[in-house]
Amino acid sequence: MSREKKFELSLQSDNGTYYRIDVYNNNAISSTTYTPKLGADGFTLTYQTDNDNRFTGLIPSEVTFDILVTEDGEQAVVNDIRGSVYGGFNMSIWKSSDDVTYELYWAGLLLNDISPEQDISRPTRIKLTAVCGLAPLKDIDFNVDTGYSTPSSFQTLNYFVNIFNNQIGLQDYYWSLTDTYITTSVDWTTDTMTSIVYRDPLVASRFNFMAYVEINEDGSKKFKSSFEFLDNVCKAWGMRCFFSDGRWHLIQVNNYDNWKAPNTHYIRNFSKVYNSSNAGASLLSSSNASYTTTEGTDIKRYGGSFDFLPILRSVETNYNHLQSFDMPFFYYFNNSDSSTQYQTNLNEIPVWNGYIFNGNIYTGTAYDINRGLTDSLVISLGEVSALTGSSISINRDFTLGRAASVDFSDVSGAQDKIEVQIKARFKLVGASDTYYHPLSTVVATDWTTTSTATTTAVIGPSYLNEFYTNIGQNFNVNINLQTQEIPVDGDLFLEIYAICYYNNYASALAIESQIAITDTTTTADPTDILVYSAPESSEDQGIKYLIDNEVVIKKFFRSFNAPSGTTISNGVKLEIPELFIGSGPTSGAVGRIETYNYTTASWEDGTNATWRAYGAAVAGTEITQLLVEEVIKGQASGARVFNGSLKITSGELNYFEGIEIDGTAFIPYQVSYNANEDTWSGEWYGIDLSGNTLNIVTGTISNIPVSNEFTPW
Repeated sequence: MSREKKFELSLQSDNGTYYRIDVYNNNAISSTTYTPKLGADGFTLTYQTDNDNRFTGLIPSEVTFDILVTEDGEQAVVNDIRGSVYGGFNMSIWKSSDDVTYELYWAGLLLNDISPEQDISRPTRIKLTAVCGLAPLKDIDFNVDTGYSTPSSFQTLNYFVNIFNNQIGLQDYYWSLTDTYITTSVDWTTDTMTSIVYRDPLVASRFNFMAYVEINEDGSKKFKSSFEFLDNVCKAWGMRCFFSDGRWHLIQVNNYDNWKAPNTHYIRNFSKVYNSSNAGASLLSSSNASYTTTEGTDIKRYGGSFDFLPILRSVETNYNHLQSFDMPFFYYFNNSDSSTQYQTNLNEIPVWNGYIFNGNIYTGTAYDINRGLTDSLVISLGEVSALTGSSISINRDFTLGRAASVDFSDVSGAQDKIEVQIKARFKLVGASDTYYHPLSTVVATDWTTTSTATTTAVIGPSYLNEFYTNIGQNFNVNINLQTQEIPVDGDLFLEIYAICYYNNYASALAIESQIAITDTTTTADPTDILVYSAPESSEDQGIKYLIDNEVVIKKFFRSFNAPSGTTISNGVKLEIPELFIGSGPTSGAVGRIETYNYTTASWEDGTNATWRAYGAAVAGTEITQLLVEEVIKGQASGARVFNGSLKITSGELNYFEGIEIDGTAFIPYQVSYNANEDTWSGEWYGIDLSGNTLNIVTGTISNIPVSNEFTPW
């Protein structure tokens, strides 16, 4: 079997544009191509968005077309489509001005949902439907076929390319390495990014995909769907994503207003193969061309009416930064030797050499942990603030285990026992002082500037023969406590180590002055005795930052409509659904957007609060604060809505293009294109950012509930 063209259909529109529709069977048995006639409408291209939502994220599109079946071979292809799995058939639409040179116009995957067949003699009319691939992403987890398993940060644009390529999967059929696959128009930058035509903010930013992963009670991961994932990313950036004119588009909504003369905002074209170069490798070209055309000559209003969206009184949203400190990457440094560092998976904390990770035993160098006090695990938890009522809690289970190869056959004596002492503390490095907080479950402790190493917990002592027989059943200990109030702002670390003892004693517990387990004590290799912290067993476990005993994982942002410095009393409050990526607030927040510093050629930690829109000279702010400001700008005085049709009398009009009507840029939302008549019908929303004075308020939520329900806009 091979991929074969099964249908080739063609039409010429009213204004003389040529279109060709190719339908392919990816598992064809024969190479015969049929040329049935199209129905009277040619084809209809439809885009679906959220009602009254100017800042909708993903915008799926679909194409429907009728064919007239006249022979058995054509009917056989229709039957194959009806019985195919999703992705078995795909199609492409090509356009031309001269019927010689054709360019890709649209591509998608055929559905097997075909209209009922008429019980009449031939020719019979059959309606076929194809989708661009965005809508079906609602049923696919974003880690499927994309390689997202071990927590990692990837550049923002990479997520889109990866999902388009691996879950929609049309890139190898219709695009070469030099063809434009994705076009972006995104111009929110930080001070260290700088707004330059060939530097794309989606390339100069990255985040950890674990911001979109939930942890089940059994420690397993639940990934959001690819649609939820990409849609939320779009909303965080104030941009739309859709397929138009032969390529994917990522466009910030307010850029449509900025494209009005002079054209100073950037368009960047990328290939289908993503390269992580911070300069934007795979960038094919960039320019400051406009995506807005003026209505009147070649494009005419063809009936309709104007309506208005309500004035926005305020816009607000939550940024859920998931400030749970067991979520960032954890590194094991063997005696501060970075060459032995080991990056772990989410919620699986390796504790010391010999630990178990995903069923594997780490066998690094310098097995000091079982023989001395120098080997420790240091985990950077990020920045914390010494707010009133702030504290850190820890709740983790630790297990004493062994490798399958450990051998206690030479051990004799009824009192031969093994014991592990766990020593752990938080270290807080402030601007001038360093504080420690021992994590003792027995002795009351507090923050102190004195370096202490209080024993946190003890596993054992246990008989070696019992240990050998029943390991994994009863050799566990839980560390569960909450610190006193955080004394200073600073960087927080978890420092922890264990000492393992094998002693031939009768009654006394092992203490540090006694002989630690050694190779000379028994032939059993002490490095095969393991201490580790397995995946979390419940949501209660972890390391968390608290305010007044409540977990702080959300930051609240609001913009007020205040045209004269006083907030208006009328209008609509808009609540944007919860976002999962944003600025910081700490370097330990999972959802932080890290940004690339082109001056130092390095990635910054994601706490950058110098975001600004379109090279504006105003002071920078957090990206979510910028979002609520940009949203309200376009609807501070309401917004005009054109409901009607646009007739293309010459040339073309694509979905990615805005229409300037009476000096205002209108962008398409829920619209349909009749290819035969060259007519677009639906809704266009006005984008006018002029003359608005706004007051922006932000803050960290403690006990302020903000729902995820919002007034349609």
